[in-house]
Amino acid sequence: MAGYLDKLIKKRKGVLTIDDWIVCISSYGIPADKVSQISGMPVPGNLYYEMALRQETVAKKPETILYNTAHLTETKNLYYENHMNYEFEAKVVDVFVNVQKPNEGKRNLLILDQSAIYPTSGG
Repeated sequence: MAGYLDKLIKKRKGVLTIDDWIVCISSYGIPADKVSQISGMPVPGNLYYEMALRQETVAKKPETILYNTAHLTETKNLYYENHMNYEFEAKVVDVFVNVQKPNEGKRNLLILDQSAIYPTSGG
């Protein structure tokens, strides 16, 4: 990996960016002190802070559960039985107040016992 670092230093004319440092450490496994030794540059003071920031953006936040639907039975999906079915009858099982943007005139959410709407298309 030191060969990669040598090429990078040559390409950057001896001045590594913070991105270069992060790639060397996280992708190529070259410790920061080794990069410093080979490049002749001091370890950037904000290196580990930048790495932590980037890791935060990569890590996914846990999904927020907005509505408790545990007491409801699963909606029967008519779409998979007949995807050409554009009309269907269903019973309203429950109604949830829209908690995401209640003051913006967003409609409430209806839970039906069955639906012919494709599951990921909304509707």
